[in-house]
Amino acid sequence: MEFIGRRQEIEALGKEFARPRPSLAVVLGRRRVGKSTMLLEAIKGRTAIYYQATRATVSVNLAFAKAAVADVLGAEPLLSSLVDWEGVLAFLEKAAVEQPGLILILDEFPYLCDADPALPSIVQAVWDRVRANQTNFKLVLCGSKISFMEGILAERNPLHGRQTLRLDIGPMPYRDAARFFPGWSADDCLLAYGVFGGMPYYLSLCDPAVSLAENVHDNVLAVGAPLAEEPDNLLQAELRDVSRYASLLRAIADGCTDTGKIIGRVREFSNASELAPYISKLSELRLIRVVRSLDATERERDRRYYLDDPFLAFWYRFVLPHRSALAAGHGIQVWRDRIAPWLDDYMGNLFEWVCRDYARLYAQERLSSPGQTVGQIWADDYDIDVAGQLLDGTALFGECKWWKDPVGSNVLDHLVQCAARTPYGKGAPRRVYTLYARSGFTDDVVAKAAADPAVVLLTPEQLLGR
Repeated sequence: MEFIGRRQEIEALGKEFARPRPSLAVVLGRRRVGKSTMLLEAIKGRTAIYYQATRATVSVNLAFAKAAVADVLGAEPLLSSLVDWEGVLAFLEKAAVEQPGLILILDEFPYLCDADPALPSIVQAVWDRVRANQTNFKLVLCGSKISFMEGILAERNPLHGRQTLRLDIGPMPYRDAARFFPGWSADDCLLAYGVFGGMPYYLSLCDPAVSLAENVHDNVLAVGAPLAEEPDNLLQAELRDVSRYASLLRAIADGCTDTGKIIGRVREFSNASELAPYISKLSELRLIRVVRSLDATERERDRRYYLDDPFLAFWYRFVLPHRSALAAGHGIQVWRDRIAPWLDDYMGNLFEWVCRDYARLYAQERLSSPGQTVGQIWADDYDIDVAGQLLDGTALFGECKWWKDPVGSNVLDHLVQCAARTPYGKGAPRRVYTLYARSGFTDDVVAKAAADPAVVLLTPEQLLGR
């Protein structure tokens, strides 16, 4: 299968591997985000040892790691005699003298450290010697425990200030996700993104030769489907008190986007201080986004919470409430009666997400400059779906409509009125108003956009760069 996406990350790794000096790269990101596959793609054609650790003892991991070394460098009596990580790393350090640019990837590095807490200090000692001798040895540490990986680079920790490259891998942008569905319409590609998000593993399970309904059924709704229990498995792998976190995620998926609504819905939390550490942990795990209105002052405390993964949003909204029916084998009926009729309503918020990503990643295709700051604005009596500032200082305001009917002048007029009410962008040299519409625009809006360069109209095809 064609490798999709991660062009910038692979390019950064390639440049790091090509430099004639020691390298210590740290790669982190959520489970299922494709870190391992990306690293394997990046080392193609290079002398590289890749070892993915397991939750096992030090001796078991060492034995497997030495086997991986032997597969690349050949079996040697000295290698087989080594009994600790310091010896293995020193062996590879010497090997890199004869084979400059030798790469060692330790994937799931936190598992190794769970079994041997001294390992970060051992890596530090070896790395300091490698750097002092300018040995062209490339060491890559990769892990899914984000807090741990960030912690080893923090001040007063062994590897602080030593990394030469740090890659924080997030989900794929929606355009890369759409490449998993060649031949699909723009609408269907965006619907698929609304269900499966940008996680490469989820997307790789899909079959572009069948419909979205079939893909959702086979991968999520059917008995034994590979993603049927994915959110539960994800939480259990990362957390202890799973039930409270799961209740919090479901509340957010159901539209409880502020503290008051969450406390009203999840009875386990009686006040904001009890809720705060759970929000913080889910944010740290990249499972929720904590968003502030772009025009909020520093003293204002208003925040909104959103699930940071479309698949989680879909699962908590449509799968969790119907688990009994799904366990009984009624996946087709659940899709027909409980999901399909509400999918457009669900896509409303996800379409806003896509449009903000367009402004952040691709705005320069239609506007005067790339996006610099992109978010949203809200007040008691109005919301602006997309707001921000371009690199040239232009203020950006946008409205998103996942409607079956074309968008008319009333939507544009309402956007201009809302933008006039916020202090955001008051000093900008120029303002741009963008309308994003699933079903296009009425003739009067098209005429206004043709006459006024400050009005920009975007359809799903344009969002996908077609």
